[in-house]
Amino acid sequence: MATQKQRSDATRAQLLKAFCTSFLRRGFEATTTQQVLNQTGLSKGAMYHHFKSKTEIAEALYAEESKSAIGRALQKVENVSSPIEKLKGACLAWTEEVRVPRVSKILFEIGPSALGPEKAKEIEDSLSLKLIERLLEEAVDAGDIGTTHPKLIAAFLNSLVAEAALYSLRTGKESVDILAATIDALFASLRD
Repeated sequence: MATQKQRSDATRAQLLKAFCTSFLRRGFEATTTQQVLNQTGLSKGAMYHHFKSKTEIAEALYAEESKSAIGRALQKVENVSSPIEKLKGACLAWTEEVRVPRVSKILFEIGPSALGPEKAKEIEDSLSLKLIERLLEEAVDAGDIGTTHPKLIAAFLNSLVAEAALYSLRTGKESVDILAATIDALFASLRD
């Protein structure tokens, strides 16, 4: 028999999945709470036990998808021993992860539309920027690069990677080779 926590977690997961499906099909604005509740058979009370609003659900989905995309990118470089190569590889892998239509729609359309660009950036930065800063610090500690401004370089790199991903999504053109060369040039300049 399932525990109360297991039932609660299952309800939360069911809500997130149903809202995500609706957001992807209809968009954030056209999705109504009542539609989703009717579809799932859940009550408003069950929803409000987990989330205060449709926007809070969008925030949870956005954070979850962002974290998952970063996690998948990191898995692709988990066996890379050089911190600088791990950082570069993770950045390149992330640009591939976000090209998946479902992922890109959540991260680049639904999230920013529902949350506003500032809140979406805050969430993304709490995940990606912190990771880039950590990997950059590891590269500095390993002697791969030297920098007196790791937070600024991390911000540059985070923006560069996001813009490369957006460029590919908007144009359909591949940006990985140019991004890789740009990252290499940035890191080379930090070795001098």
